[in-house]
Amino acid sequence: MILSLFCYFRAMNFIKQLFCLTITISLFAACTKESNVFDPIAQFESEKPIIKSYVNSNYPEMTLNDTTGIWFEIIEDGMPNSYEYKVVDTTNMYGQTVKALRMPTITVRYTGKLISDNSVFDSNTTTDGLTSKLNNLIGAWQLAFIPKDIGEYKFGGLTPTGLQIGSKIRIVTPSYYGYGASQQGKIPANSPLFFEIEVVNIK
Repeated sequence: MILSLFCYFRAMNFIKQLFCLTITISLFAACTKESNVFDPIAQFESEKPIIKSYVNSNYPEMTLNDTTGIWFEIIEDGMPNSYEYKVVDTTNMYGQTVKALRMPTITVRYTGKLISDNSVFDSNTTTDGLTSKLNNLIGAWQLAFIPKDIGEYKFGGLTPTGLQIGSKIRIVTPSYYGYGASQQGKIPANSPLFFEIEVVNIK
């Protein structure tokens, strides 16, 4: 009798666990179906006409980089050959030696705006400016600085030689090369951004 009750309660416990598991899986599946999966390509396409309208209204001299969707305008070229972008040997995560662009440390003065309302979300126009390793910054800044290519190596930068000391550039970038679908402080998710950047130093 005791063995029979033990088996009965054990079976009932298993059925309850199975029932709970089934409900959990069903709820998870329903949530997955109802939630919208973020599509960065669709977002990128939806921002194109918004960015173009902003550029036409505010900076009609800008040029579109078709590959990235970034619009840009060189205001000042800077000092020619004041910095040389180099390809160097580096070790990847598998311990293999590969070629990579040596990322410089940059010092800049800049202003960043939301193109939705043209409001300034960040700025540093002090004498000393901001100093940072380039690879710690958003993709749009990296593409603004680095050259299109160095010899046989293609990097996809906006300009043939990359920015130099004294260069000034304006860019309008899709959110894909900014902060994407994440909110950052005053910057809402999926925000195309405007930057004006003056290069104080590169080393």
